[in-house]
Amino acid sequence: MCEHLRMDPQDDDPEARIRELERPLADVARASELGTGHDVSPTQPWTHGNTFPPPPPGPPAPWPGYADQFAPPPPQPHSGSGARILVVLGLIMVSLFAAGIAAYVMFSGSGGDTSADETASPPNPTVQAPVIAPPRVTTDSTTVTAPGETVIVSGVNENRTVACNGNAVIVSGIENTLTITGHCANIAVSGIQNTITVDSADTIGVSGFENRVTYHTGQPEISKSGQDNSVEQG
Repeated sequence: MCEHLRMDPQDDDPEARIRELERPLADVARASELGTGHDVSPTQPWTHGNTFPPPPPGPPAPWPGYADQFAPPPPQPHSGSGARILVVLGLIMVSLFAAGIAAYVMFSGSGGDTSADETASPPNPTVQAPVIAPPRVTTDSTTVTAPGETVIVSGVNENRTVACNGNAVIVSGIENTLTITGHCANIAVSGIQNTITVDSADTIGVSGFENRVTYHTGQPEISKSGQDNSVEQG
């Protein structure tokens, strides 16, 4: 009888044989991944269904509308840049201040006498002291003159009598009263508010303010100037 040899079903399966052939290659690849660099015999049979473990899951996707709320804060500027800007601004301000001082000194120095006149202090206002009028003192006196002599009467509020003998009489002052007897060659009156009474005279001249001359006789030569002066016969 012919004896039939029992064959292993795996020997008849081509896929099983292919797996048997690929097993050493897989073992070599696994050993290289583990870093041994040597052929390592498999500790368990390799099967076609064995695979590497899946990678860990990633972070969940953000919900719509909440991504901006939980966004990381923007990077803050470095503090050194702010300090550098302040230093630069300070240097610019100091330079402008120094330039202004130099310009002021230059223009003030070139002004000459004009700047001196402009900066001169204004003159102090003059204060006039009140004028105190002297007290009115009435004096009565009689003056006797030599022929041809010039008689001068002046003062304030005087009352005098002059005996004239061809003399020249000059009257000045304020508010004087003069009585002239006899005949005079010339009578000249000035001042303010003087009152003169004369017998006769060749010439009568009046100037000043508000002076009054009265002659009794004759036709004297009369000349007047000033304001509100009068010469009349009476």
